[in-house]
Amino acid sequence: MVFDKPIVIEKMDEETEKYSEFASLKARINKSKGSEYMDSGAVQISQELEFIVRYFSKLKDISLNTQLYRIIYDGIKYDIQDYDNYMLKNQTIKLIGVY
Repeated sequence: MVFDKPIVIEKMDEETEKYSEFASLKARINKSKGSEYMDSGAVQISQELEFIVRYFSKLKDISLNTQLYRIIYDGIKYDIQDYDNYMLKNQTIKLIGVY
């Protein structure tokens, strides 16, 4: 498995509502799904990506509250919708990011 795409995970400070860097890592990225729809007379695009990263203990914090974290990849901000530590093996973590 190749982890070759640089991503940054940011965490929001609940008091100031500003984001700061939480972790900078390499990921394997796969498109999960995407869609186009009309809203207010304009075409809107929704994209969902799977970001698969190597496990490290600090990532466990994300599983407790995904709403405080986001992923920056290729200049685009993705809200983290899901955290999956497959069978709790602590090998890889799959984060689902939605734009």
